[in-house]
Amino acid sequence: MDKMSDDELIALTDAEMRLAIGSWGGKLAEARRKAEYYYLGLPKGDLSPPEVDGRSSVVSTDVRNTVEAMLPQLMVKFTGGDTVVEFEPSQRDDEEKAQLCTDYLNYLFFKKTNGHAVTYTWFKDALIQKNGIIKVWWDTRDEETREEYKALSDVELAQILDDKEVEATEHSEYPDEEDAEQRAEAVKQIEQQLSQLSQQAQQNAQTQRNPQAAQQMAQQTQQLQGQIQQINATPPVMLHDITCKRVKSGGKITVDNVPPEEFLISRKAKDIANAPFVGHRVVRTMSELKSMGYKNLDNIGSDDTASVFNAERIERLGYDDEMAYLAVDTTTNDESQRQVWVTEIYMRVDFDGDGIAELRKVVRAGNQLLANDVVDIVPFVSICPVPMPHKFFGLSIADLAMPSQLAKTGLRRALQDNLNLQVNGRYFAVEGQVNLDDLLTSRPGGVVRIKQTGAVGRLDQASGDVSSGMEMLQYMEAELESSTGWTRYSAGNEANALQGTATGMNIVTNKDDMRLDLIARHFGEGFEQLFKLMLKLVCQHQDKAAETRINGKWVNIDPREWRNQFDTSINIGLGVGNKDQKIGHLMALLQHQAQVFPLGVANPKNVYEGSVELAKLQGFKSGDKFFHDPGDNPPPPAPNPDAIKAQSAMQLAQMKQQDDAHRFQAEQQMKTQTDEAQRNHEAQLEQLRMRMQAEVDQARDQSQAAQKTLEMQQEAQLAQLHAQYDAEQNGEKLALDKYKADLDAQTKLAIAGMSAAPQIDVTPMQTTLDELIAHMNAPSEILRDASGRAMGVKKGNVTRNIVRDAAGRAQGVA
Repeated sequence: MDKMSDDELIALTDAEMRLAIGSWGGKLAEARRKAEYYYLGLPKGDLSPPEVDGRSSVVSTDVRNTVEAMLPQLMVKFTGGDTVVEFEPSQRDDEEKAQLCTDYLNYLFFKKTNGHAVTYTWFKDALIQKNGIIKVWWDTRDEETREEYKALSDVELAQILDDKEVEATEHSEYPDEEDAEQRAEAVKQIEQQLSQLSQQAQQNAQTQRNPQAAQQMAQQTQQLQGQIQQINATPPVMLHDITCKRVKSGGKITVDNVPPEEFLISRKAKDIANAPFVGHRVVRTMSELKSMGYKNLDNIGSDDTASVFNAERIERLGYDDEMAYLAVDTTTNDESQRQVWVTEIYMRVDFDGDGIAELRKVVRAGNQLLANDVVDIVPFVSICPVPMPHKFFGLSIADLAMPSQLAKTGLRRALQDNLNLQVNGRYFAVEGQVNLDDLLTSRPGGVVRIKQTGAVGRLDQASGDVSSGMEMLQYMEAELESSTGWTRYSAGNEANALQGTATGMNIVTNKDDMRLDLIARHFGEGFEQLFKLMLKLVCQHQDKAAETRINGKWVNIDPREWRNQFDTSINIGLGVGNKDQKIGHLMALLQHQAQVFPLGVANPKNVYEGSVELAKLQGFKSGDKFFHDPGDNPPPPAPNPDAIKAQSAMQLAQMKQQDDAHRFQAEQQMKTQTDEAQRNHEAQLEQLRMRMQAEVDQARDQSQAAQKTLEMQQEAQLAQLHAQYDAEQNGEKLALDKYKADLDAQTKLAIAGMSAAPQIDVTPMQTTLDELIAHMNAPSEILRDASGRAMGVKKGNVTRNIVRDAAGRAQGVA
């Protein structure tokens, strides 16, 4: 067979593009366009409201609610940690390489290709548009960036210009103002020193005291002047401002999402790897095409300008852009920014005429071929939530939810129209019998003028019972949950679920999670294909080692070592059960590991792996911040005989030292116990002595209290005796005074009588009177003597006897 010409190849690609499913619209494109406006909740298509004024246009959002509720759980399954895919070695010696490959490719996906955003769009396309498509390739475009640096020193300028990727485009230099100020300040300080030396030299010359000092001053003056000359002769420090161009070459791994309408595939295809035709119709600028290395770009046209008006594309872009068809600018004054539609085709064709079809990459724009190369992979990966057997395109979650959304939209509109009619009902009026202006003017308390009874009334068109409609809505909600597998319990927004038992809720949610885990398993197959393609591209195109910081460590990675001797399988862990259950299971596993650890069933590496997985399930990116890999510990040194002997001797010495220490500790403990017993005995004796002393003190206090009481009683009795004596003395004194008065009166009478009668001898009477007075004064002296004796005696019953005797004597005398 002859070799195929370029025109024949273009004609063949045209035929394949026309036959590709979804290329010019059709049933698939219409289904995806319909899913788009269903997700957005737009009242269009079969969701359009009736063309009647006042009818409800509300749209139920079942598709959007279901998709947005599923996305978080799907995202956390794959992007919740730093490792979405694990490579497993196929040979015994490839353990370390497999781990290094896992770390490096996950680092490239998340850090270099913005894997989180790519995954989100990939999943959302699949949930809404049947299949999510991403493209992975080795991008060889040179990245040219402009950089500016200011106030660089000579060393910093040299370091930047030594970089092979940097080319200076603008350069300016100027003296460093700070350096000039420092130089001026240094000269000023030296001049001040010269002025001081000059003054000292003049004073020394006037006094002529020290010629040697004058010579030293002259030498210092010359040195300072030489320093000034040196400073002035030194070139000033220059600073540099540069503008440079950095060109990064060598290529990089690139992962990007493909809009559904841009992806073309043969109708006969069941998967991408074995499809006879796969294409990517994309917009590129002339600048991008040149940076990608295409040469024959003069006066090329666009491959398919009709793609601008693709209904599916306009539906996706037209939600917030009323002129979405103008998003591609094919006419501009800047040729580098002119956009053209380019089709990148991967097809199996016998171009070289050897009778065997090979996989070729054909890039065309208009009727011009930009590339025609033999390749070994098709750089597209597809995922589908509900695959259909023997078909490439399956079903999306939107496909499962759209019937329920359509039915619920009709029910909600009917209920809302019903309520509107109840509030704003329709009325009948007999023509000519009703004032229509009054009837049409609705105001509180308004009057409608009529000519006869029954001329106006309300039309009953709606029932006030909405329970049947609400029951129908509940039925459709259950139908939606049954169709999509996503229930209110899974979303966590079912209030009545709180009233159920924990076991019952776990059963319900676990069944829902199984449906979601099945979708995640389908998506995991897409990740497997993606990372296999990334590994193949990195091994083929990264031609030098790269030092990369992974998991907090700088690692030197050379993918060329994985090219031939490293086969791998992908392990994506997707288990059933919610996160709390997985955490509980893992904690139970760690406890079991701790129990069997002494038996050798589990080793430190197993415990470390379980702890890291627990940290990831608890929401942390990595467990390396909390746990240390025992494999990173340095290996123990090899045994040395001399060291073993020295260690044995040291162990014997340590054992003897420990024995001596134990003996000394026992002696000290015995001594401590003896001292403690002696201290306890002395303390008990002291407590007994203090108790006896307290009893003695208490007896003494009681005796003193009794004596004090007795003294108080004696003083009271003595006071009572004094009072009695004073009363008796006062009575006797009164009697004496009376007696004296009587005697004086008698005396006077006697004297008066004597003057008339014979003289009477009164001497005996005077003697009797004196004796009586003496006897009356005797008790007073006796009492005074008894009181003095009572106050002089301190103890015993003598005081009471003396007082009693004195009192008796006083009474006898009286």
